[in-house]
Amino acid sequence: MRKTYLITGLCVLVAILAQAHEFWLQPGTFFVEPGQVVAIEVLVGEHFNGERSEGKKNRLVQYAHWSNGQKTDLSPDLTEGHYGVVPLKIASSGTHLVAFANTNKQLSMRADSFLLYLQEDGLDHIIRLRQDRGQAQTRSRELYRRCVKTLIQSGAVITSDQTYGLDTGMPLEIIPVQNPYTVKAGKPIDFRVLFNHKPLANALVRYWNRPADGPKIAPDAKPAGLSEEQLRTDANGRVHFQLKKGQNMISLVHMIPTTASAEADWQSFWGSLTFGCR
Repeated sequence: MRKTYLITGLCVLVAILAQAHEFWLQPGTFFVEPGQVVAIEVLVGEHFNGERSEGKKNRLVQYAHWSNGQKTDLSPDLTEGHYGVVPLKIASSGTHLVAFANTNKQLSMRADSFLLYLQEDGLDHIIRLRQDRGQAQTRSRELYRRCVKTLIQSGAVITSDQTYGLDTGMPLEIIPVQNPYTVKAGKPIDFRVLFNHKPLANALVRYWNRPADGPKIAPDAKPAGLSEEQLRTDANGRVHFQLKKGQNMISLVHMIPTTASAEADWQSFWGSLTFGCR
């Protein structure tokens, strides 16, 4: 389980321990027919269960839809001034990709809270760096941003369609090696993790799965049937899981030291990829 962070204004004050925040794109359904409209929400929460993020539209770097070699900007459809809901018309058959990235926000927490955060997300290299720098007992100063994607299947899978494997240009990318919609539940599936378009080795990756259908529950509740696995990427940035039926999310956090801002020592990137399996 992760941590819920309490953020106010330009300065992020305190993190509430042991409360995780995942961030992901959630379509109303992962399976549609050509011509169908699907609502896509930006969600934040725990246990792969959350509520709509109220991030501001002016913080968007990218909100785009890829299909059949075409890219469409979705940000004009956000009319409420925040992330809101995008009604996306799926005009054609094939696998459709939606990617979202936003700008940095600041995060600061006590040294002991930061250590728990680093341990839970497998950021051992940052723990060592803080020790080497004599910062293990100092308050953290971090910039973080989100890089998230979802895959939606319309009609039959088109085997020549490589949309599922696109690098959308975000700093942190989770890319399926095989189209998830061609893999049956129980069969192996691989993912590549790229940071700045290069394989990211030894990153702790989480695979979340929950049933496709079920009653709506409170945003802080754990869905029945939820499962989570954790594995690290290999030297080529690849990780291997057994695909499960239902709604799926692959997620991770990557962090590096930064000198780009006088207000931060660390820069983190929070990534996720969601898709379905029948």
